Amino acid sequence: MKITLSRVTIAILLIGFGVSLPYLWAEIAAPAAAGQPQRPAPSQIAADDLTPDERVNITVYEKANRSVVNITTKVRSEDFFFFGEMESEGSGTGCVIDDLGHIITNSHVVEDAVQNHGTITVTMFDSSTYEAAVVGTDAPNDLAVLRVKAPADKLFPVEMGDSSNLKVGLRVFVIGNPFGLERTLTTGVISSLNRTLPVNEVRIIKGIIQTDAAINPGNSG
Repeated sequence: MKITLSRVTIAILLIGFGVSLPYLWAEIAAPAAAGQPQRPAPSQIAADDLTPDERVNITVYEKANRSVVNITTKVRSEDFFFFGEMESEGSGTGCVIDDLGHIITNSHVVEDAVQNHGTITVTMFDSSTYEAAVVGTDAPNDLAVLRVKAPADKLFPVEMGDSSNLKVGLRVFVIGNPFGLERTLTTGVISSLNRTLPVNEVRIIKGIIQTDAAINPGNSG
């Protein structure tokens, strides 16, 4: 791996080893004085330098990423072994669906908080946080709707699509918060349609869209 240091950085490092600044600067500046070409300053990437795929990726991300939120749950419970309280946390992803502050996510993301009277915190695109209330849950379909009292300039509803027209092989974009890394983009394709997913011994979700896009803990939602 090639490492390039600026002149100032080199000067600071070598001064620490007892090299005099006038001598050092004369040595560094000599190539420039001799008329050797200098490395051009970095510039922004021009649209013409992007591939068609890169343009699509960037457009989708810039259009949708502010609609994606990070959801954190906290539940306090008694620790009978140490005779105190312990706190457990969970995290997931959601998206804003209207201007009223409604957010859709997976039911299992907030299930523990709902059952044990925990707290649910939503982090918006600009890192502002709001406590969320649960509007309703649909455990058989693993869906939940939350609501936050956030101002209008924090809410960017996601544009809904039509899943009835999907085809295997279409491109997929996933924006979520894997491992707490907010608004991360991964891409893939639709691998299959109408899959079934056993959630537990009695619950099966139907109509699942299978994809090969990378999805990790924290993407749920």
